[in-house]
Amino acid sequence: MPLGLDLGGTKLLMVADGPGGRAVERVSTGMAFDGRALSAAVESFLDAHRDAASAVGLAIPGLVGPGPVVQACDVLPGIVGWRPPAALTSIRFAMVNDATAALAEECHDAPADVTAAVVMVGTGIGAAMRFGGRPFGGANGWAGELGSIPIASASDGVRTLDQLASGQALVTRLGTDGATLRARVEAGDEAARKAVQEAGTALGLGLAALIDIVNPALVSIGGGLSELPGYLEAALASAERHTLPDLWRACRVGKVRAGELVAALGAARLASPED
Repeated sequence: MPLGLDLGGTKLLMVADGPGGRAVERVSTGMAFDGRALSAAVESFLDAHRDAASAVGLAIPGLVGPGPVVQACDVLPGIVGWRPPAALTSIRFAMVNDATAALAEECHDAPADVTAAVVMVGTGIGAAMRFGGRPFGGANGWAGELGSIPIASASDGVRTLDQLASGQALVTRLGTDGATLRARVEAGDEAARKAVQEAGTALGLGLAALIDIVNPALVSIGGGLSELPGYLEAALASAERHTLPDLWRACRVGKVRAGELVAALGAARLASPED
């Protein structure tokens, strides 16, 4: 069975399905997490599940270049330039963008003619799209950098969707971390709830742009930020207000079905596509 790994701004989520069931392991990451730490975590998990590892798929929150190599990664700059260690090159291995991996899992059973997109909202924001049964990667396979689109022009410069709606934007605005942010929202902290609602509203503008341009039948949203109380509700309300009505009615918008495992499972699926 393939192993699936999903690297994010706050954690590395690793999944192995074997005869004894599903094993899920989490390793904390953060801005100081680098290529050496990634290699060590991946090799340790591979050693523990080598009997079940027919292939390994790794999803990363950034751009993957040929090799493969991590070409760019704003949320984890320490992994830029990372290449798979020898322990991975000796078996079937795939490294892909996390939204691309999530799209593979979410749409693996979708009809071939369904135009779909997956939007991942976490420390940063990314998307992946599917046309005619195949993912759309653009000229370099990097299409879907939704977080980089300009959303607002203010007196101090243009703001991107990442700067307004991402998890990093929220923790920076409130001067806290993700766990404390959730606790404050759940406790009814007015400043935290307002910040979350405004971030969700900004995400809705990005969703509206995506739907207006692509005209998908399906948009699925995943990532840890989508579980923050009030965020997704604000995003959907904003998206509906700002999308052309006919295009909104033609699109089903909701959460990814596999929850937090979606990118890890999709990476495993892409590492072993014939399974």
